[in-house]
Amino acid sequence: MTDHFLQTDLERSAREWGEKSALLTPVGQISYTELNRQVQALAAAFAELGFTAGERIAILGHNSADYIVWHYATARAGLILHVLNTRLVHDELAWMINNADSSALVADSAHVAIARTLQNDCPSLRCLIGMSGEGTLEHNTSDLIANAGPTDCVRPKADTAALMIYTSGTTGRPKGALQTHSGSCAADRLTRDAVEITESDVYLALMPFFHQAGLIRTRATLLAGGCCVIPGRTTIEQTGELIIEHGVTFTMLASAQHYSAIMQKALAEGPQAFRGLRMLLGAGGMGERSVATIKKVCEALDCQFFGVYGQTETTGTVVSVCGDDVYARPDSCGKALPGIDIAIWASNARVLSTGEVGEIMVRGPVTTCYWRNDEANKTLYTGRWLHTGDLGFLDEDGFLYLKGRSKELIKTGAENVYPREVETVLELHPQVRDVAVIGVPDPDWGEVVCVAIVPTGESTPTLEDIRDYCRGKIAGYKLPRTMMIVADIPRNHTGKILRRDLVRQHLPGAVL
Repeated sequence: MTDHFLQTDLERSAREWGEKSALLTPVGQISYTELNRQVQALAAAFAELGFTAGERIAILGHNSADYIVWHYATARAGLILHVLNTRLVHDELAWMINNADSSALVADSAHVAIARTLQNDCPSLRCLIGMSGEGTLEHNTSDLIANAGPTDCVRPKADTAALMIYTSGTTGRPKGALQTHSGSCAADRLTRDAVEITESDVYLALMPFFHQAGLIRTRATLLAGGCCVIPGRTTIEQTGELIIEHGVTFTMLASAQHYSAIMQKALAEGPQAFRGLRMLLGAGGMGERSVATIKKVCEALDCQFFGVYGQTETTGTVVSVCGDDVYARPDSCGKALPGIDIAIWASNARVLSTGEVGEIMVRGPVTTCYWRNDEANKTLYTGRWLHTGDLGFLDEDGFLYLKGRSKELIKTGAENVYPREVETVLELHPQVRDVAVIGVPDPDWGEVVCVAIVPTGESTPTLEDIRDYCRGKIAGYKLPRTMMIVADIPRNHTGKILRRDLVRQHLPGAVL
């Protein structure tokens, strides 16, 4: 690459594809030329607002064209866009804004009320800015674009942060991961090449833009000259309808319900209605039952599945699985992408052999660091290798298998239990719709295995049923000692189990 900046990638696309549709929203389409013009104008308006390079601008809203304009405009101006999860409550959002010391908050109409309360509790916020169509705040995005004067853009260094995404906080407070221009551009190119995105593609942006999974696929599509369909707030049931209506060629799905919705639509309309669809993206290594569902959908619609593994700290995907490997190795996340190195380490930094479980280490051009967290940054890297905190192993062919988080490891007596290996067994139980495994304190064993079960609805298994099913499939010390029946398993937008939330909801007072 000669350039390592998000805004220059957009400029290049605008020169190459001009009036071609870049974004398609419920209110109309925006060409590459117009998108680039809006980005340049909004970046120019920042000087009048008093923003200077390096400041953080928080954004709270659902997917929209404005969201993408803000992303590229802040990058162009050398600012850091601080994306906020729309599912969080006031106190969680306030903590992140205060920790980031963000200078402004951009909000859409659905979040104006909470934006006003956040301004009262976040001293660093100098102003509130509404997205286009929201005129009740002191500034409005469309007005800023319309009234901006000419100004030169800031040219940040390639290793300058362009984006801040707070981790899901599986252990302790969330940490602000900083994603650089160079790392983001590398992630976009890796995605474009791996998914084989071209100017003929139409991407359906269902993944939220406050998550890197949503932003990277959108940026990669724009890098390739494709069209991004941004439908705004939708229901899962609308997934199939949206794919048909817009001639979508690929999208990323986060839940089994999305696959069911697509299949129901295919049964109603016929698979030929999905003739443009070539690929569905999702998490890799989801297990035999989930992969069986994926295979059924993909075979019915004559499309492929592309599974991914990555983290906020790795600026997105570092391992992928596709083609026949998805079905032959349902528990595998796949192989490392070009230019990415994966290794498995023991706690003493010794590289482990094939089949040995240890920490998954990543080395490559996409890794990042944390905002104002020296303690966490000291433990994030060993040399150029990033500590993911995930446990897994590599097979003889270089395929990665995920075992779970190191801090979620259950230590019962003198033995270690990886939650994922128990979950993998129970996912195939006929009375289990969903399952999560956690360790709970025990005076005799230190911890014991506790399983949270969402029944299929036909009948509810007992703990003894669960234990009997597991016998012979996993070692005796891995058998669940306690069980909870729950209505659902809390997960984030990429399907990762939120074990801390599970504990808070069902085991008050316990610590995970």
